[in-house]
Amino acid sequence: MLDLPSELYRPVATLLYTLLCVAMGIIAYFLRDIRQSVKEKQQEQDQKIDGIQKDLNVIRETLPQRYVLRDDFIRAIAGLDNKVDNIGKEVSEINKALNRLIGGVR
Repeated sequence: MLDLPSELYRPVATLLYTLLCVAMGIIAYFLRDIRQSVKEKQQEQDQKIDGIQKDLNVIRETLPQRYVLRDDFIRAIAGLDNKVDNIGKEVSEINKALNRLIGGVR
């Protein structure tokens, strides 16, 4: 190991301490800069998320007005089919009754 004269210990220690403090200052500056950049990106992402949530809420509000669920559609069409079948049966019965009435007159 190097043997330094005793009068150089203090200046060398001071120089090393100064270099260490400068290095820590530079690291702290860059960390602060990185932290600020991360905060800005986080704020941008939060704003985008808020916008997406608002859009999703609008979609949730308008969705029931614009679209029908498949099960609801099938249920409604089945009910309509039953009504049409009932009307068809009634028309058929009326037609039979008229045929009997008209057929009995001749």
